Amino acid sequence: MTQPEQMPVLERLRHELPQLSGREARVARHLMANYPMAGLKTVAEFAESSGVSTATVLRLVKRLGFPVYSDFQAALRQHLEETLQSPLVRFGQRQDQDKVAAPKSAFLNRFLDAMTAHLQAMHEHVPASEFDKVVALLGDPKRDIHVLGGRYSSHLGAYFADLLSAIRGRIYMVSGQTQRWPQHLLDMGKSSVLVAFDVRRYQQDVIEFTRSAAKRGATVVLMTDIWQSPAARVATYVLGFPVVAPSIFDVLGPGMILTDALIGAVADHMGEAGKARVELLEELRQPFAPPK
Repeated sequence: MTQPEQMPVLERLRHELPQLSGREARVARHLMANYPMAGLKTVAEFAESSGVSTATVLRLVKRLGFPVYSDFQAALRQHLEETLQSPLVRFGQRQDQDKVAAPKSAFLNRFLDAMTAHLQAMHEHVPASEFDKVVALLGDPKRDIHVLGGRYSSHLGAYFADLLSAIRGRIYMVSGQTQRWPQHLLDMGKSSVLVAFDVRRYQQDVIEFTRSAAKRGATVVLMTDIWQSPAARVATYVLGFPVVAPSIFDVLGPGMILTDALIGAVADHMGEAGKARVELLEELRQPFAPPK
């Protein structure tokens, strides 16, 4: 199992939050709402903006596994470096690694080994209790479900919405030009669910839409990488998956598998109601089936 001190800082905050004192929780929430920039200030500035003493900030930092404040800030800077990496930066890093590598294995083998490790790691990145709560939420027929993704992650979102609509109704894909997105907000309220897909390099338009949906009362489910999009600040549930690969591009394969798992679990949760909808769908498809 991944120990708390091995987790990214944002994940450590979520892990520790239930056990924190009132003042420590205030610091944690301030950092989560202004992540990671709030923690890159001096300890005195961080304490002042959180409304607590410097001693409280330092206690929280130690609870997160950092002996000194500079180690905590180094972890935040590493987060920034990792999340802002572009394929071009990784291309140069890959070439440098290849120059010093002792005979390298075939790319396919290295890639498959990385994916195997990612799938195993998802046992720890995705808590079963969190997953089950999301399944129950998505399987509630009283809820309207809205799905949003970024430039690449929207492919996952469209796949998710397409299959989910086969087993339950009221599924809406937020797509097209961003100027049309606010129309989806009009009908959002406390019975709405927004499933947002956002992986590094995080998109500001996705983050802003997620914030707006949360303000409208929607329950936000965030599907993101292990560093977590800033949209996590307003998300009720966060399901993270690894994206790093031998490729210069991040991979969405683990995210696809997590998406498939959600759809399968929701189908089980829906039971006979979901089965009846799929049967009706198959019946309606008959006139459109290609001739044999």
